[in-house]
Amino acid sequence: MVNNLTQQMITERLASAGFDGEFDVVALSGYVDLLVKWNRKINLTSLDVEPLTALAIDRLIVEPVLASALLDEHGISIIDLGTGGGSPAIPFKIQQSSSSLRMIESRSRKCAFLREAIRHIGLNSTSVEESRFELLKSQVHLKSSADLITLRAVRLDDELVGLICWLLVPGGRVFRFANKNDTAMPTSLRIDSSHALIPLSDSELQILSFID
Repeated sequence: MVNNLTQQMITERLASAGFDGEFDVVALSGYVDLLVKWNRKINLTSLDVEPLTALAIDRLIVEPVLASALLDEHGISIIDLGTGGGSPAIPFKIQQSSSSLRMIESRSRKCAFLREAIRHIGLNSTSVEESRFELLKSQVHLKSSADLITLRAVRLDDELVGLICWLLVPGGRVFRFANKNDTAMPTSLRIDSSHALIPLSDSELQILSFID
């Protein structure tokens, strides 16, 4: 059963953020309610979700919804690295319904949650890959398979940057949700000057591309 309070909070927080686009509040609230239920058994998020807080809704839902609105194109291929509890990946996919999403997560129990979320919400063209980052390059079908890579609070070391470059199509981009004090940037990546460091609640969205 959909929690109407969750729907109300999502609607209010998106309005507070100035978002005036369309959004699927039923699917978004369905994801949040499922996460709250599973979080009682496995650690999916450190955010306060019982009861739901404004910060939790901002981090889980508002940030990826705002970020998805920055994409001009639709029907793209998205890979989310280190998906964990499913945000930003799942709300991003809900908003980008014609795009495909592959979520990469190394922990089996979290993968089980992500697969249940796909089924529960009814997401199409969405899959979960249970794998550590260092093993992904053995899956040759993933090479140059992503138009966009999303990730949250993941340190961009040289090994990960190399993997991102391997996964992206030429000209592909990275949406990185980062802490505001995380300003370190590998020399091979640049912040897109048209959307530099967009503030989202108490974190920032960095839109990155590789330097030619």
